[in-house]
Amino acid sequence: MKRAAALMFLALAACQGAEPARPVVATIDRPRPVANRDDLLKSVASRKVAELDRAAFRAVSVEVWGGRALLMGAVVKPEQRRRAEQAVRDVTGIAEVINELVLAEASQLDRYVLDFSREEAVRHHLNADAKSGLIVRVVNGVAFLLGGGSPDSAPVLKADAGEVEGIKWVVAHIVPSYESKP
Repeated sequence: MKRAAALMFLALAACQGAEPARPVVATIDRPRPVANRDDLLKSVASRKVAELDRAAFRAVSVEVWGGRALLMGAVVKPEQRRRAEQAVRDVTGIAEVINELVLAEASQLDRYVLDFSREEAVRHHLNADAKSGLIVRVVNGVAFLLGGGSPDSAPVLKADAGEVEGIKWVVAHIVPSYESKP
């Protein structure tokens, strides 16, 4: 009897110390045809940026969700930032361009490539798998969240993503619908 009570006490103590499971924040998933179109737009937009100057734009990444394109990474000159945005804006099917490109020294551009291991850590922390309706990209310690969700989901997602080790800033572009803006 004492042994059973001791085991029960240990089990209760372990449960109290365990971190509670995080609720999954509701995101809006895109229908497969919309996701396929976005993948095609991302491919075309990425190619257009690379065609401008592969070396100068090597630290630029593009994501597309619902026809909204997000530019992330770094370039050396303000003119390159404008050229990348214009190249993506000229892609038929892109309804909006969100330009989050920063300026950096040429010697620092390699720090602005995608960080896949931190992306996975953020996804895991948010309970968001790759098909959850949320795109997660991490560039130089900045987590970018792109997708659809309820109006109050962006602050929750930002706060939770910011808890991941190595994330110094979170930028959330969450819209209430998967459809492109007119």
